[in-house]
Amino acid sequence: MQYELIKCNDKNQWDKFILTSPQNNIFCSTKFLDAWLEDYELHLIKKGEFFLLGAVICMDKSGMPVVPQFMYHSVCFGQLFNNYKYHKRVNKSLEVLDYYLSELVNQFDQISFSLFHTYEDIRSFQWFNYHEPGEGRFKIDINYTGLLDLAGVRDFDNLLMNCRTARRQEYNKCIREGFVIEESKNIEILDILHDKTFIRQDIHRSNKEKFMATKLAKAAIEGGFGRLNICSSKDGNPASASLFLYDEKCGYYLIGASDPDYRKYGTGAYAVLDQIRWCIEQGLSMVDFVGINSPLRGDFKTSFNAMPKPYYSVIWEKP
Repeated sequence: MQYELIKCNDKNQWDKFILTSPQNNIFCSTKFLDAWLEDYELHLIKKGEFFLLGAVICMDKSGMPVVPQFMYHSVCFGQLFNNYKYHKRVNKSLEVLDYYLSELVNQFDQISFSLFHTYEDIRSFQWFNYHEPGEGRFKIDINYTGLLDLAGVRDFDNLLMNCRTARRQEYNKCIREGFVIEESKNIEILDILHDKTFIRQDIHRSNKEKFMATKLAKAAIEGGFGRLNICSSKDGNPASASLFLYDEKCGYYLIGASDPDYRKYGTGAYAVLDQIRWCIEQGLSMVDFVGINSPLRGDFKTSFNAMPKPYYSVIWEKP
């Protein structure tokens, strides 16, 4: 029985598939894709009655795949692979992915994926055109995110004790100084604080970053997959904001922003810790800090006891 590649136009069918995939994540759900992208394709590989693999292809206005994509816009295996013994799962995953890649290169001149951190075996990408390198090989880059395991955390106090001492000190200092955190839908405050954060760092905020702090944030909150909190001083001035996305299992640290005038109090950490507390209360099993690929941001994120975890980006271009 042969594999069959189909374009999935049924968003409910796609979301049902991705929900049970070992690579399930919020960034592959159609509610995020609709908020983030102007256009995209959803592919499914079918064998008989089973869907074995799915993939997100992010498109530009001309109908061509775009690079870069958001992290984890990726190839995702079907639930059926969880039922295989390991030796069979390895062989079948290579086989079905080899088939999919051979189909893609007949359609596009460029292919790009950001593989989810549970994606362990990238040999199909390494071996693509192994014997015909003139046809183009995949460029493979390794990135890192930070994962905070909440499954074994008893409560928030237990989580706090495992953070870096400086984070606990900032948390207690904010309480003593009378800072208050509230869940909010005020995107304007997030946007202002986000802009101030970039100005302090003498970095130009890109259109993508502006979009994340405004339209994406609004869509996530209204769509029920985003939570914004605002930390304010005792006199009511917004000091920090944090935007987390979330799905059934994981909270995702998307944006942290602070007024430079309040940095000495550690209000940014206070806002993040409130988000983590909320994730614990919701019964989520993990927090993904969505990248730890720069020194200062990476150090801040891992200080919450997040474990570095690699994920891969792969790009092929037709020669």
